[in-house]
Amino acid sequence: MANAEHSALVEQGVAVWNQWYQKHKGVVPDLTKANLSNLDLSGIDLNRANLAEANLSNTNLSQAKLSNADLHRASLLGANLEDADLKNANLDYAIVARSTINRKTIIADKYRTVHEVINNKTDSKDFSGKDLSNSNLYHADLSQANLSHTKLVNVNLNSADLNNAYLHKADLTNANLQNANLINAYFSQANLTQANLGGASCYGAYFIGADLSLANLKASKISRKTMIDLKWFSVWEIVNCGAAGRNLSGVDLSNANLQGANFEQANLTNAKLNHTILRWSNLDRANLTNTNLVGANVCGVDLAGANLKGAKLKAIISDRHTKLSVPENSHEGKVMVKPRSVATGAIATPSNSTVIETAAPQTKANKTNKILLVLLLGIVVSAVAIGYVFIERTPGSSWSEKLQNWQQ
Repeated sequence: MANAEHSALVEQGVAVWNQWYQKHKGVVPDLTKANLSNLDLSGIDLNRANLAEANLSNTNLSQAKLSNADLHRASLLGANLEDADLKNANLDYAIVARSTINRKTIIADKYRTVHEVINNKTDSKDFSGKDLSNSNLYHADLSQANLSHTKLVNVNLNSADLNNAYLHKADLTNANLQNANLINAYFSQANLTQANLGGASCYGAYFIGADLSLANLKASKISRKTMIDLKWFSVWEIVNCGAAGRNLSGVDLSNANLQGANFEQANLTNAKLNHTILRWSNLDRANLTNTNLVGANVCGVDLAGANLKGAKLKAIISDRHTKLSVPENSHEGKVMVKPRSVATGAIATPSNSTVIETAAPQTKANKTNKILLVLLLGIVVSAVAIGYVFIERTPGSSWSEKLQNWQQ
């Protein structure tokens, strides 16, 4: 939260704040989440200020000094930024709809482009190769835009219009495309890893060659004209229609987001489910014989009734809601549970989740070595016993005499 003293000084007006800040240049103004909406802050000095998530809606910031300021997720809705200095300012996810800037506004090219897109001020829609990562493009009009090779990592495109947009080899890792219009959009070889397409309209969209690993396809809408690789179509079908009782033997569903899917009594023998999100899925009485579940997220899944004979369970991600029973004849052997070390990227899991690893099965070589060791010990014991009897029968004689006496 904002520093109460700093907020109070700003609310007293630009003159009061600037005078105080001039005397306290070593201080970093903390205005985090402060409500500074509808104020006249023209010419204010907020260099280096922390304005993350601050409400600056309809605020007059013309000629404001905001270099190196943190405006991460701040609301600049309807704000006046004409002639403002935003050099090196952080505007990631900032709301800039209906805000105004001019040629004298000092702002990074990335954020100027975002501002133009959101406010429909672009002369053209060619954004190919640009870096628009970590931007808030909510409800943006990008229909028929050229976004090939564009970096859209972590971008909020919720409800955006991408109708007929060209996104060849675009990077949409972890992008939010919920309820977006993707009709006839071209995603050939695009990276949609962990993207959220929930509720998106994908009629006629082209996804051939696109990477949809861990992408959320729940409630997304496709048609016969939608072009998508068979693997990801299978994922879409399972997530939205279920797979209860289906024969999915040998199917490749690795790295898929199948959260909440219904696999009740499904045949998944020899299937690839490694690194797949199966959180809260129904696997009651499913046949998982020889199934690859390495690194799969099974938080909240009841596997007690599933057939896990021969299943590969190394490093599966679990939590206290997971029920797991490994059969004695499973080649995975003993199951060990240890706390999971949380890393950035990949699969997001609860902090109380665990990773289940399995002990390696005893090899034939180990068994052979044990047999040889027992035989060797037997020979040594026999030799000692013979020597003892030998000495007891001929006490006091030389070794050669003892040997002769023993032979007699």
